[in-house]
Amino acid sequence: MEALDVLLRGSMADIAVARDWELLREVARLAQQDAQLALASTDPALFSSWRAAVTKYHLKGWTHMTPERVDAVRDRANSYKNTPRVA
Repeated sequence: MEALDVLLRGSMADIAVARDWELLREVARLAQQDAQLALASTDPALFSSWRAAVTKYHLKGWTHMTPERVDAVRDRANSYKNTPRVA
């Protein structure tokens, strides 16, 4: 539910800055799969909010931040962390 809250608030950038890769990956998954159509009849308010949040996700430029892309960014960040520095 935390990932859905992040998506609904539109605070993906905060999660990316915090480097919470698992949470960012879950947010990307939720945005990619979009709201379930069955939710429209069981919880119309949540369905509407979720759809609006996904639209904002794309409008803010997060379209390419898929779960696979989050994994690639995480792996690259981890490889930089493990690379020895020359002084």
